[in-house]
Amino acid sequence: RSPHQLVDTQIVEGRVALVTLLGASNDDKFAWGTRVCEHRINPPLINAVNAALDAALERPAIAAVVVTGQGKFFSNGMDLRWLDTYPDRADELQRAAESLLARILCFNLPTIAAINGHFCAAGAMLGLAFDFRYMNKDKGLFFVPAVDLGLTYSPGMTALMQAKTPVHMHNDMIVFGKRYTATELEHERVVVQACPTDQVLGKALARAQDLTANGRFGTAKYRQTLHNIKRNTYERAHSALLDPSNFQGM
Repeated sequence: RSPHQLVDTQIVEGRVALVTLLGASNDDKFAWGTRVCEHRINPPLINAVNAALDAALERPAIAAVVVTGQGKFFSNGMDLRWLDTYPDRADELQRAAESLLARILCFNLPTIAAINGHFCAAGAMLGLAFDFRYMNKDKGLFFVPAVDLGLTYSPGMTALMQAKTPVHMHNDMIVFGKRYTATELEHERVVVQACPTDQVLGKALARAQDLTANGRFGTAKYRQTLHNIKRNTYERAHSALLDPSNFQGM
C-alpha cells in the first residue's frame, strides 16, 4: 500500500467524474525514490486509477470520465525505479499496466484526457487510450523513446499506438522516438485541441458535457453498447493488450 493519496475524484455538474492524478510537489516521493508528481505507472497508481474507474461505474448518474494531472507531467511513463527495486515483479507490472490500458481503451463511458504536461513512453500510451485528448500547448511533449532506452514495446502497446495515431506517424514516432508538441499533435488529429494552460481542463469538461447531453450514457444499455462498439473498433489492440503471450517487456 502507498501512504500517498494519488488520485482525487470530484463530480462535476452531477454527471462527469473528474479524476485528478495528484502530486504537485517535487519533494513528495515513494519509498523507492520515484517522485509522485511524475505520475509514473506503478502498482499504487494503477490501483488508484482502477478504483476511480470502479467508483465512476458504480454511480448511475456518471456519464463520462475526465482525467487530468497536477504539475508538469500527465504521465512520465513506466516507473523504472520501482522496476529496479522489484525486478522479480516486472511481469506483474507489465500485465497490470496493459490491463489498465485495455480497460480505458474500451471503457463503458466516454473518457477524456486533459493532458496538463508531458506524456511519454508508457505514459504516452496511457493518454492515447482515452477517447479524446485536450493538451496543454504551453508545456508538455509526447514521445515514445524505446529506441533510445534499448527497450522494445510489447505487441499490445504497439497495437495501441498504431490504433490511435495516423499511419504516416508510425515510423518517426514508434520506431525513431520523435518528440511532438501539442500543436503538432493537433495538426495530426491525435489531440482534439492544443490549449493554453488555463483552458485545458475547461475544454475537456465542456466536451464531456456535450457528449452526455440529453441523458446519453446514463443507462446500463448505453454503457454496454459503447463498450461493445469500442471493442469492435479496437479489437486488435484490446486483444493484444490482454494476451499473456504478448508480454515481452518494455
